[in-house]
Amino acid sequence: AFLKNPAERGLWATNLDFLLYNKARRNPHNATKEEKVRRAMEILQRNFDVVTVGDHDKFMNSVLEMTGWNRIEMPHANTFKGELNFTKKQVENLQKLLRGNGDLDFMDAVRVRYNGYLDYLE
Repeated sequence: AFLKNPAERGLWATNLDFLLYNKARRNPHNATKEEKVRRAMEILQRNFDVVTVGDHDKFMNSVLEMTGWNRIEMPHANTFKGELNFTKKQVENLQKLLRGNGDLDFMDAVRVRYNGYLDYLE
């Protein structure tokens, strides 16, 4: 039922909705996916000094090299250690949700805006 109702809370909270609404119910103002993507990009620009897109190890190593800090292994405490099994229909439903919700457009916009923007630090 949750996948069919974008205003409910549930297990399928997406990155875009989490950034915009955190723990509130998804899309409480019934914003379009275009409005949500625009607002999320604005939030990133106004509130985050660094946004990494892929190759996080490269970014981490650059920061460690520039600062002289030692690498600290972070424990993965909040992880599921069981096996996850999804049906083809569940994966299709999730892809449809991500497309309709704006998450795929958001990830594309983030890649376009931020991919390689820290390359000058190398």
